[in-house]
Amino acid sequence: MVDHSRATAVVELDPLGHRLLYVRLLLEALPEEHRLLLTSRRVVGSPEFAAHLGDVSFPIVQLGAVDHGTAIAEAVAVAGALGVGHIVVPDGDKAVLALVRALWGTSSRSPRPRVTVLLMRTALPGGPERPTLGMLVKPAAVAVLRRLRGVRVRFLTDAFGVVGRRPGFPGVAPVRDPITATEETAVRTRGSGRSRVGVFGVISARKNVPELVRAASEIPALDVVLVGRCEPDVRAWLRTDPDAERLRTLGRLEVDDRFVDQSDFDAALRSVDVVAVLHDNDAPSGIVAEAGARGIPVLGPHRGWVSTVLQTTGAGLGVRAEDHAAVAEALRKLLDGREQYGAAARAAARDLGVDDFVRGMLEPDDAVDRR
Repeated sequence: MVDHSRATAVVELDPLGHRLLYVRLLLEALPEEHRLLLTSRRVVGSPEFAAHLGDVSFPIVQLGAVDHGTAIAEAVAVAGALGVGHIVVPDGDKAVLALVRALWGTSSRSPRPRVTVLLMRTALPGGPERPTLGMLVKPAAVAVLRRLRGVRVRFLTDAFGVVGRRPGFPGVAPVRDPITATEETAVRTRGSGRSRVGVFGVISARKNVPELVRAASEIPALDVVLVGRCEPDVRAWLRTDPDAERLRTLGRLEVDDRFVDQSDFDAALRSVDVVAVLHDNDAPSGIVAEAGARGIPVLGPHRGWVSTVLQTTGAGLGVRAEDHAAVAEALRKLLDGREQYGAAARAAARDLGVDDFVRGMLEPDDAVDRR
């Protein structure tokens, strides 16, 4: 029988966003014989899995449960049955209540893996994100979870480490959003005679593409680039909006509507002069950090987490995203001062990396383990 007592089981049930990149970083930081992934058929069959984990050697246990709550309970049971020493849940927001239920009834004397949970979202009502029942329940549930034996909870902060505490979650320590950009990728290409502003990632209505397109229409030498999967409402808008159609006809609007692997993402990001992150849901933005790592200024919202990062680092400007005239004016300022903003971004990016994330998620916490 295989001894899993020194193994770390990473639990991930969703392939979207940066989740599987985080899983890769955690697995790669472990000795090969100590790696284990507990996941779903949806994850294993996704293009994100092939892109992020297709070349990493590790055993996989595919869970049978479909809904998130039941799958978390199954993952805890499977890890316990295998004698795994450590369970890591990097996408922990949906797992908090399920973990409380799965761990609450276990005996204080029975052996149990230590558990590390990462909260990617720690928003409370009153911020830029639409309030939900989950926002109200999560702080109390996290407080209960943190009191359980051998459990520690972290929250994902921005890659620059600007935000160190979150209202409503006292005592929860931060880990920085990991960024893997290297010196080589920090040198970007520049077009001749024209400028480009880009939107990256999953492109939903909240990213305010219409206001960006209308703003770009007022700047003749500026092109718009959309890179990443577009949600159906954005696709519909792109097909029917006259401003979008005019820019596309002029060759000033490029849309790459698909999952983009790291190589294509890096090439696309290095091709733009400004990155637009015209939304804030009170959570860290990996795109802001990726832009900073390459010395590219960011156009962000006028409030919220992204705004705080830009004000602190000087790596860009915030603007009211619903005002396309204000967006156009801010774009002009960023393009005119791109060297200044780019230098600030590169200075702030000196501390970017993956070490803080990996240490915070994998290294033992003596205070927690003694409980």
